[in-house]
Amino acid sequence: MTRDKIKKIFLYILIAAIVLTVLFIFSNSLKPKDQSLEDSNAVGGIISSIFPPDSDIGKFILEYIRKIAHFTEYGLLGIEMALLVIFYFKKRIRAGLISLNLSLVVAFIDESLQYISERGPSISDVWIDVGGFMFFSLIVYAIAFSAHLIARLISRKDTKLEN
Repeated sequence: MTRDKIKKIFLYILIAAIVLTVLFIFSNSLKPKDQSLEDSNAVGGIISSIFPPDSDIGKFILEYIRKIAHFTEYGLLGIEMALLVIFYFKKRIRAGLISLNLSLVVAFIDESLQYISERGPSISDVWIDVGGFMFFSLIVYAIAFSAHLIARLISRKDTKLEN
């Protein structure tokens, strides 16, 4: 299989992952209040089996489980979008800023969908969403930038050794 075919397959996988992540986010916002609370409690039960509920970290996670879920969902979207920008765009800064704007649009739609499910949308959740997106995408960009620098340093060192 050629490099171009692999790159094309990876592109399709990334796009599918992004679409599925956005659909997952939206589907959670469309759940009725009772179902959403039930889901949060189920995740809280899993968390309680890992971190004792009376520990500081357990108390923190259980108290902010819904906010952590927002941050994490959008963090996954940030990772996916950062990979898309890194591998498929030449003007990465511009593409990164566009993806950040798209995350804001998705977050706004996400919170707006909560009106339909008769839940209370929150502007603070939009900021948590965008914060998760930025945090995780910046980690991906930092890793990619570091890998690029290391590859360049190794390449220079190899070139000097050949001469």
